[in-house]
Amino acid sequence: MATLIDSPEFSANEIYQIQQTDPVEGAATGASFNGAGVSNQPHQQLANRTALLKQRQDTNIANIGVLQDFMAGFIGSLQTNGYLQIPIVDVLRGPITAIIQWGYYALPQVAIALDTEYSVTWPLRFPNTILIPPLATNVYFQTSGRNTAASVVTYSERGATFVLDVPNSSYGSFAGNEKSNGFSWLAIGF
Repeated sequence: MATLIDSPEFSANEIYQIQQTDPVEGAATGASFNGAGVSNQPHQQLANRTALLKQRQDTNIANIGVLQDFMAGFIGSLQTNGYLQIPIVDVLRGPITAIIQWGYYALPQVAIALDTEYSVTWPLRFPNTILIPPLATNVYFQTSGRNTAASVVTYSERGATFVLDVPNSSYGSFAGNEKSNGFSWLAIGF
């Protein structure tokens, strides 16, 4: 029994309709429609369209799988102390996962008498490095006309030490007048 061999292609918006006056003609050398015969032409066109649709569907399924794998690389924790991992292809390093981390170190409206250091452990260890020094900002409660500054002292892939810097604290003129609710921090690396 002979079979039609499909070819993934789309015939121009129509399928041949066998006419009442068409003779029954099967596939043979010299038969009409390039040897398929008039009776097989509509079947051949439908088989070709089906093959084309199947080919496109297989491509779509493969692309969906790639997109799902890509989306699975976006991992995060949207908490007060959280992080976001973003898969990228760095122009120098190739495929890496960029990590942005943030947090808040809460203090109970504590008076800062001198420059005071606080240690922070990142929510997620940076596997490689931190790209720039972590940023910090004081969340002040009360000041005596000067602002307490939050700065990074040291940092590593695991965490950092921040200081709440009281202006002129070494002279004691503002000692005990500066109060803070804590500080926010931001770190970027991979």
